[in-house]
Amino acid sequence: MAKKKKTTRMSGRERRRKRRVRNQILAYVTLVVFILGVAAGIFFAGRFVTRWISDKRHEKQLQEEMEEMSQTGQTEPETEEAETDAAYTDDDLMADMVEASIAGMPIEDRVAGLFLTTPEALTDVDNAVRAGDSTKAALAQYPVGGLVYKGSNIQDADQFQKMLTDTISASKCQLFLILENGAESLPEDPSVYGINMEFADQGNGTFRTVTLPSLLGGRTEEGLVTALIEGEEALLADACLEAWQNGAHLLYVKNGVKAAYEGMLERIQGDAELEAQVEESLTAIYRVKCGSALEG
Repeated sequence: MAKKKKTTRMSGRERRRKRRVRNQILAYVTLVVFILGVAAGIFFAGRFVTRWISDKRHEKQLQEEMEEMSQTGQTEPETEEAETDAAYTDDDLMADMVEASIAGMPIEDRVAGLFLTTPEALTDVDNAVRAGDSTKAALAQYPVGGLVYKGSNIQDADQFQKMLTDTISASKCQLFLILENGAESLPEDPSVYGINMEFADQGNGTFRTVTLPSLLGGRTEEGLVTALIEGEEALLADACLEAWQNGAHLLYVKNGVKAAYEGMLERIQGDAELEAQVEESLTAIYRVKCGSALEG
């Protein structure tokens, strides 16, 4: 029994010893955590103060620079921007419109844009009085620069108006809608119906195009000459090429326009000099086409 009591007393001392050790460890841990917390607080407080001082210095520097610019009247960036805006003229706008109109056009479309023809020659009908699927398909394959109408295309004002409107909708390129004759069949000025060009001064196989004053404010484009090409189909391409190289930007082929176009394309495609001339002609053509937007 005595031995059993001794064992109990030893266990009690051991528990008390372990308790003291545990309490000491907890005290040390608490002290370490406290020290680390204080150190972290000092570190972040130091960073905050440093950043605050840096921001204040930067703010002061900017304020001093603004005051210096105000005193010296330095406004060069705004002046340059204002001068740039003021320098953008109507001619610049016209140039941008023309460039946007012809940029990205394949050479096939560019060459087609040199041609004028009748709706009959384009769609292979006897007398065109409407524009439907055949017109849309023909303009997709041959995106000509314009179509020339005559009195026989006009049944009445409403029919003619719809025909021109549908033609515009069917074309992927901006068109000249030209009246060669037949104005007497319309009760109003042809421009009311969408006609934007008339022919005048026919002679020696050449037309000088005259834009309608109601659309272009009385301004005409000097040098925009249209050659009237007629003859055997086998010779049309050579005749068109000769007229074009002699200054005619637009080639009016009443009959055989598809053969003339194919022949011209074959002669021009791949020739850098001729392709550059095509771009010059299109630039002159689209200056007239885009002119109505500026004048309007």
